[in-house]
Amino acid sequence: MHPDLTVDILIGTTRQNTGNLAVAVLGLTATAYLIVRAEKERRRKGSAALWLLLAASVVTCLADAGARMLIGLQADPGANSLVMYRAFGIDMAIWMAFAFPPYVGFIGYTTYLVYRERRAPRTLWTILVVSAVADTVGEYIMIHAGQLYSYTGRQPLELFGLPLVWPWVIVAAPMLMGALTALFADQLRGLRSLLLLPLLGSGYLACLSAVGWPGMVARATAVDQLTLDLLGLVTLGGLLATLHLMTLLVPDAASSLDPAAPHTPGAPAGPPTHHPDQPRHPI
Repeated sequence: MHPDLTVDILIGTTRQNTGNLAVAVLGLTATAYLIVRAEKERRRKGSAALWLLLAASVVTCLADAGARMLIGLQADPGANSLVMYRAFGIDMAIWMAFAFPPYVGFIGYTTYLVYRERRAPRTLWTILVVSAVADTVGEYIMIHAGQLYSYTGRQPLELFGLPLVWPWVIVAAPMLMGALTALFADQLRGLRSLLLLPLLGSGYLACLSAVGWPGMVARATAVDQLTLDLLGLVTLGGLLATLHLMTLLVPDAASSLDPAAPHTPGAPAGPPTHHPDQPRHPI
């Protein structure tokens, strides 16, 4: 590190320095809001799910170098002013630590609420589409306006330097993390919920691989570009199939009207109602 910290921070271009500052400010602001929200949720509802997802986002940041290696994302020279760590030949800038809590926390917690509050399954599709479109726009800005990173090597479905398949895969990962949190919420309470932390943190890389492996393998294989693009479409198809499976586990909203119904994702909607004209079976 340069003896003058200011010089070390501002080694990039004006665009890169502005982009890093924007990521840091927006990330810290969103993280502060989510921390306040997490504490309110813990006090009012006794739920530490958002706290857990925010903690998992820190571990997730430590797994991001592996994810970048798989999809070929590489920071541009000068963008990584202060390096947090280096793995797989990839430098991870400290600014990324500010981006992961709101990214993983917000998408993951929104997905968690779909299960715990028994919202319509189509809400999961809304989360995926809105998040993927926002990520696509954000990545385009960071690639071309901020010059913070680029996708290297052969890429599927690449348009204007952005492989269109990866934003969808990237936002699916925290959605799966939120679903896992909801599925284990009733079994793991209090300090026991921390048992989920290693699974969620490493699960980011695992979830990316689970839904994105066809494209990841194809880009490292000697196939022509048309085949690579077709396998990119296969990747998107597998992701949509995975999300469809996730919608099947959303509890029936009608079961929330029955106080005796279990509040477990995927659980039955409750005991069948007895029609007055039907005889009761003896016990």
